[in-house]
Amino acid sequence: MAADRLRFREAPRADVRFSGSPGTRSATVSTRTNLPDPVDIGVEHRNVQVRYKLSNTLGTEGRQRS
Repeated sequence: MAADRLRFREAPRADVRFSGSPGTRSATVSTRTNLPDPVDIGVEHRNVQVRYKLSNTLGTEGRQRS
């Protein structure tokens, strides 16, 4: 996500959930540019960028190989 200008009127609520099967692995990474954590309410943030990456590896448990 990128924005020239961004202002929050209230604190954002963000929740990420992942319910995988046994044998799976997942990881998330987020990076922010010009956006503090937590954000400043009522302050105009400029040239903002947020990158979010979700990685998931599926397991082979219980699968038959052909």
